[in-house]
Amino acid sequence: MRHSPAKVRAMTLVEILIVIALMSILAMISLQAFYSVLSSKSLESETARVVAELQRARALTLASKYSSAYGIHLATTSITLFQGTGYVSASATNTLSALSSSVKLTYILAGGGSDIIFQRLTGESTTTGLITLSLANKASTTKSITVYQTGLLDVH
Repeated sequence: MRHSPAKVRAMTLVEILIVIALMSILAMISLQAFYSVLSSKSLESETARVVAELQRARALTLASKYSSAYGIHLATTSITLFQGTGYVSASATNTLSALSSSVKLTYILAGGGSDIIFQRLTGESTTTGLITLSLANKASTTKSITVYQTGLLDVH
């Protein structure tokens, strides 16, 4: 008795190209989801950093470190902790914190300006307002920090 030879089924070039195309599509979808999560985490961490610097400036003021007030100077891509009742860009005591390039900072402060200064002994803010951080590539995704006259903050 003779057995017929086994048929060998090979993948054709078209089948291989279809598999590669499907894998590429799945990889792109996965990368977009990963990038979205990464951007969201970046926005959250930068918001927490701005809040921490504001709280630090207030705490230093309440502690009357060097018998001085402290404040935060806001810019689109950075924040600067400064000593004194006004921001001086060339001061050696300034602490500059650059924000992530994926995050953009905007602000609306009562009376204009770009400085939030805390008063000694009370910790009250001389300026109230709203600080908004948004993703540079998706401006509709935002986190906001409200600065009250009491010097307290609210993140939403």
